[in-house]
Amino acid sequence: MTTLAEMTLKVAREITEVLNGTATAGAGTSITDTDNLTQQNAYWDKGSVWILSGDHSGKTAIVTGFSANKVTFADFGSTVGTCRYAVGRATFPYRQIVQAINAALDEIRVLGEDASLTGDGETLEFTLPAGVTDVESVEFTQYGSSPAVKTPSHHWKIRGGKIKWDYGYAPCDGDTIHLWHRTYHDELTTYSDTLDERVQVEWLKWKACEHALYWGIKTYQDAKEYRLEELMNKVIERQKGLLPQPIAIKIRTAGS
Repeated sequence: MTTLAEMTLKVAREITEVLNGTATAGAGTSITDTDNLTQQNAYWDKGSVWILSGDHSGKTAIVTGFSANKVTFADFGSTVGTCRYAVGRATFPYRQIVQAINAALDEIRVLGEDASLTGDGETLEFTLPAGVTDVESVEFTQYGSSPAVKTPSHHWKIRGGKIKWDYGYAPCDGDTIHLWHRTYHDELTTYSDTLDERVQVEWLKWKACEHALYWGIKTYQDAKEYRLEELMNKVIERQKGLLPQPIAIKIRTAGS
């Protein structure tokens, strides 16, 4: 599955300068690359670095300094070695790219699963759990069944914050009630957080680019060197025909 680190790199490549290389030396807080990191001092300051191989593969950090072919960052706890890496300019800070990705995710709804209710063989009416409102479908898992198999339920309706079953169709004693409901995607905050695999990554990339560029336009206004208008036109064009496909997505949440 795609991690937040991978998603931020995909977005950064489209909206700012990103350089790929292989470190000629590496420590717990730095990467040295005498072949590719040849820019003037401070060129990558406050930008982002992505570790693409080795023991710390998949991690990200903010660049705290750059000079003499060396990018420095917060301590990873052990050496990164001669790993592959990517480093991006601070034009669009890492935190801003993360915010753009989450803003894009907020535009869609996904199916979340709540499995906190249990049948008793008699009760026909249950109060919906907190956060569950727009129920799409319902399934039962028989108590003690192995392997656990979900059976769809069709004799229910939602009224006044409660789910009600038709007479004679009460959930059996001990059965787990699975409520699939429309909800927001979980916020991605840590580099290792994963995007649900059925979210369209290409759609999310371009939609996040759009949000990031809106921030850029507000921040840099009409500064020509950032090519914001040109980039925005490209981003809008690339989104044509792409869909997030939120209805087909299921996310397991607490209680499932």
